Amino acid sequence: MASDPLYSGMTAAEIDRQYNFRKLVPEHPAYFTRWQAESEAVRARLGGRYDVSTGPHPRQRADVFPAGRNAPVLLFIHGGYWRALSKDLHSFIAAPYVERGVAVVLLGYGLCPDVTMDELCGHAQAGLDWVFANAADFGGDPRRVVVSGHSAGGHLTAKLVSENRDRVAGGIPISGLYDLEPMLGFEVNEQLRLDPDSARRLSPIHAVPAPAPLLMPALGGLETDAMHRQQADYALAWAAQGNAVREIVEPGADHFSVVDRFAEPGSLLFEAALAMLKDS
Repeated sequence: MASDPLYSGMTAAEIDRQYNFRKLVPEHPAYFTRWQAESEAVRARLGGRYDVSTGPHPRQRADVFPAGRNAPVLLFIHGGYWRALSKDLHSFIAAPYVERGVAVVLLGYGLCPDVTMDELCGHAQAGLDWVFANAADFGGDPRRVVVSGHSAGGHLTAKLVSENRDRVAGGIPISGLYDLEPMLGFEVNEQLRLDPDSARRLSPIHAVPAPAPLLMPALGGLETDAMHRQQADYALAWAAQGNAVREIVEPGADHFSVVDRFAEPGSLLFEAALAMLKDS
């Protein structure tokens, strides 16, 4: 029955209230429209290398924004619940980092249900491998790669940092989902096709390595209790392994405006991210 508890005592209706981000922020289309316009302007102004292949799937593509020689590299993975949006919507993020000497790579990947979640995670790994192999060609330092991403991209960020702990300099997952079990009772699973075994296996909270680089999970202060719990639980799991972790809660930001803060000089999140990159 729909009223039966599914996850941590939450019914399907409560999972929807906690994790249906577009319903929670009904003005989200305005964010997407603005991000698209700003991203087109940034691509025209900055130049760069666009739609570089990182694998055989047509969405395995990267946009590269160089920033001089031996620059730290920010790899950013877009959100969209593993089934929507694209890297093209997020070029606006690159501008303030490039202007401060950070090379930026925006990563695309295949979306569910066209690909499985395992394949999608493999696309993210292939993209990171591409960055390590090609960083020197675009002026980046492969020893100073910091991975970040939003929402579904936050999940992929956490997974990549855990699985590449000896290669990456740090991770900044934003509004990430670290325990995928709630997705089993949520409508998006019609496309994700997770089962209890795969949900656990693909949940970063169950695969925290040690030792590992600095992790800086972040989310908006206006996000739901469940999202704050996701972050707090993951930070505790990271710290329990003796790893350095710094939680960030961006005041007054929702699930979408927190992405703006990531690209906003002077914000708590931007300044912390820039410091991690410069110190890497």
